[in-house]
Amino acid sequence: MPLSVTELVTRLKFAVEGQVGEQRVIGEIGSCKPAASGHIYFTLKDRTAQLQCVLYRYQAAMCRVRLRDGMQVELSGRATVWEGRGSLQFIVNSVKEAGLGSLQQQFEELKRRLEAEGLFSPARKKPLPSFPLSVGLITSPTGAVIQDMRHRLESRAPWMQAYLLPVQVQGKGAELGLAEAIRRWNTPTLYGLPEVDYLIIARGGGSMEDLWCFNEEVLARAIASSKLPVVSAVGHETDFTIADFVADLRAPTPTAAIELTTPDAAVLRRQLERTTATLHHSLSRALQTARLRLRMVQQGTLGNPLMALAPFAQKLDEQENALQTAACAKTGRAAARLEVLAAGISPRALLPRLAAARGSLAALEQRLRSAAGSRLNTRRAMLQVQAARLDAASPQRALERGFALIHTTNGRLARSTADLPPGSRVNLQLADGTRAAIVEEK
Repeated sequence: MPLSVTELVTRLKFAVEGQVGEQRVIGEIGSCKPAASGHIYFTLKDRTAQLQCVLYRYQAAMCRVRLRDGMQVELSGRATVWEGRGSLQFIVNSVKEAGLGSLQQQFEELKRRLEAEGLFSPARKKPLPSFPLSVGLITSPTGAVIQDMRHRLESRAPWMQAYLLPVQVQGKGAELGLAEAIRRWNTPTLYGLPEVDYLIIARGGGSMEDLWCFNEEVLARAIASSKLPVVSAVGHETDFTIADFVADLRAPTPTAAIELTTPDAAVLRRQLERTTATLHHSLSRALQTARLRLRMVQQGTLGNPLMALAPFAQKLDEQENALQTAACAKTGRAAARLEVLAAGISPRALLPRLAAARGSLAALEQRLRSAAGSRLNTRRAMLQVQAARLDAASPQRALERGFALIHTTNGRLARSTADLPPGSRVNLQLADGTRAAIVEEK
């Protein structure tokens, strides 16, 4: 009897889940499409096959890896068959980037080899110009990086000329374009490029794979061979590439590259203002000296310096007299104030105040003694009343009135007839002593 489509697909699903089930698989992501529901659908492929995969929303929320096309990943999940299409599907539970270990190993190996050759040595790094007039930018013509660098350059050093040589900054073969751009700008006339003072290689942040073209040997050797100083401004502050180590200067970000290599117009303006003020002052002094010499020549006193200095000596005497007068006046005022203060603290002035204070102290002492005595008498009377009440409630007083306390042989106080069975021995405590007794049945 033939099977229905549902029955066949169900059998296939059970077979796949039973015989394959939970697995780990490595491959390259393709056709990655996040859905509005939060699920992520993609294919996992290698050279000869591909597999439909789904990462559900609740798993995607916990996934720390941002999935993208071309990414090498290792997936953990479960193989099944989706009944809706009758297609094989891999339901992903976790994602881990694959290939990073080999990339990091390649990075470290190339770094060691180039460092051994001396390409990272500070001795071979070229100094950057202190006051550049032009810069060559090697980066992508689109995106935020070029715009941010342009705006920062306009606000910081508006006199500079910036020229862009657009290149690819990500993907296979990008390192060849970057290296060629450096070579062309070292011989600008052959390629119709303007001459510049230095170069900046720039790119925004990204993963290790995105920045890998800046870790290629061909680019490192092009930077090392450049006659122009090269600044590497790749990624964010925490990103390091081989280009950073070979470059003459490493900037943490593209905009930082502009700040590190250009003078600040605001600072230069303040320095110019200070220099202008200094020159103006020096020129004024020189003019005053020239006028004085001219006056001396006109008055015929150039040959007699004492005559030339006479007016200045007279003015100095006047200022000295004025200073002495002001000092004497100030000293007199201070002395008068000191006399007033001294009179206020003389023994004759202090005796009445001291006598009054002594009288106040005696009155306070008398009040304190009176209050303490009154409170003590009150407390003593209260204590006597409490002692009388306590004495009246004493068991001894009850015994003196004819009552007795009955204790059993084990020393316990008898409180009911149940504690005194017939024939038991007891001790009677009276006001003036104790007596033994035997309980008899009434």
